[in-house]
Amino acid sequence: MKIKLFFNNLGKALLTRDIFENKVLSRRLYKYFLIGLLIRLVFLPFLYMRDMLSIYQRAAETVFTGNFGSDFHQMITGFIHSAYLFIIKSVVPAISELSPILLNEDTWKSWVDFNGTYNVFTAVALFKILYLIFDLGCMFLILRLSFDDEPEKRLRSFKFWMFNPIVIFVLYIFASDDIIAVFAVLVALLLAKKNRKYWAIAVLAVSIAIKFFPVMILPLFVFYLARSKKDYAVLSLVGISGLAAVEIFSHFYFKSSLIFTLLNTQFFGYILWPKLELWPGGHGSIFIFIAVYIIIILSFLHIKKKSFDLLLNYGAMIYLTFLSLCFFHPQYILWVIPFLMIIFVRRKPLVYYHWIQFVLLLILLLYWSPHANVFMLAPVDHNFFRELPVLNSIIRLFYDDANFVNIFRSIFTGVSLWMIYLIYKDNKKMLENGLNNGEDYKV
Repeated sequence: MKIKLFFNNLGKALLTRDIFENKVLSRRLYKYFLIGLLIRLVFLPFLYMRDMLSIYQRAAETVFTGNFGSDFHQMITGFIHSAYLFIIKSVVPAISELSPILLNEDTWKSWVDFNGTYNVFTAVALFKILYLIFDLGCMFLILRLSFDDEPEKRLRSFKFWMFNPIVIFVLYIFASDDIIAVFAVLVALLLAKKNRKYWAIAVLAVSIAIKFFPVMILPLFVFYLARSKKDYAVLSLVGISGLAAVEIFSHFYFKSSLIFTLLNTQFFGYILWPKLELWPGGHGSIFIFIAVYIIIILSFLHIKKKSFDLLLNYGAMIYLTFLSLCFFHPQYILWVIPFLMIIFVRRKPLVYYHWIQFVLLLILLLYWSPHANVFMLAPVDHNFFRELPVLNSIIRLFYDDANFVNIFRSIFTGVSLWMIYLIYKDNKKMLENGLNNGEDYKV
């Protein structure tokens, strides 16, 4: 009896009470979950981007040599991978046999040797299970983000995550670790929804320390959660505390500034590259993304009564703006997905544009050819796929490959900007409904 009660309580905690107690909805959820999990398991052992191996090479330095400083730029991510690698090598001794390969400083030879090992599929699957764990956490958090009294809509948002092509591609084909910080952002969103303002900002601060990306939505959290002038200052300080802690640690442990190192990386360059020259030679420039970002932030600030759904909409607009105007890597698109999942339920036409984004993303992989296409198939037969002609060289036989990819990049930007416009219309509708219900909005 106690065991049955335990599993009933667990089911209600994971699935929410209204879905768990509805037999029709719970069966549908199990169906979505099992089919989505099967799709993930199919891709788990076979495909990965070389970046995943680089992450585990740095983790191997920590685990096998004790060199914690090998992952200076992503300390928390590196620590998580190191802890996970330590666990799986203890459970699966064959992973320890890979240490000479992972510790090889010749990254090309290490990659070739890794793909040539007899247990490469086992290793790739084990490495990606870490991402599956955080993915599972995300899918159940999505259930609780919105539609409290509408279990049918909650289930639809869960379905959109389970079968989202970009989630599956980024985590199980591209094999990106961004899901770790995305999970933290979802926890922060859930806490913000429950009005746990200090906990929400604290968790967001952790996500910023893991990956720099969530700093883009920090002002949204502060403006949404603040209830007094004092809150604006306190929440802002808490929001940057994670980054400050990592900076202090890196200063004393590595004798170097992490923040200034990040500001000089390509990622920050992606934000600054799109610009309008006001004076020849770059002495006077307007950085386009920063200008548009400020407009979005000020727009949210001047909404007097902010709803949680508006917070989600504005988060989606910010990340879509980044994807529209800045150069990005494929895994960056994952950041907009948690916000879109809820919007898709309210505005289903956006789903079709999202699928167009995915198709265009597959074409944009030519930017990183061959690493982001044929090389991802290397575990299947690394000798064969290494010798295949680069796709760009085939395109060059008929047309300039750079122009070819940039045409589709421009289409991607157009689609993303259109999605922003549709979300903006959704914002207006929510605000109008608020006015019709007698609520006071100031825009």
